[in-house]
Amino acid sequence: MFYGLIDSASLKNPTILNDFSQLKVKVQYESHSTTSKYHYNFLLEFSDKNINTAISKIQREMRSSWYSFFWSKSILYIVFGFKKFKIDLPNGWTSDEYKAAQKFGKSQNIPDEYLDYKIYFQPYKNIVDYLEK
Repeated sequence: MFYGLIDSASLKNPTILNDFSQLKVKVQYESHSTTSKYHYNFLLEFSDKNINTAISKIQREMRSSWYSFFWSKSILYIVFGFKKFKIDLPNGWTSDEYKAAQKFGKSQNIPDEYLDYKIYFQPYKNIVDYLEK
């Protein structure tokens, strides 16, 4: 099983999120955000066999300077519109691939505060871990 975290504001056509199994939608208020003060974060569920197709479909709709997460127990994909980074879980946070994802994010003009992916990913992984119990 794979899971995904997608902010609806990151998509040109957010209605594609209706095509996927939704576990939770979390609304977050970010007073410092330059795109929107309210962010609708969709926690989605995917079968292993459909994950690459789902990622491709979402990538086609992604706006520049945004990223999404897709993960299983052992893999995290940090996904941009035209690029995807594979991080091994749980120990890949210091890997060269993780650093490359940060560097790429910076090249996409994503502010440094959003490039500590673990901080943004971990709460949603915790939700999934809780739901799986």
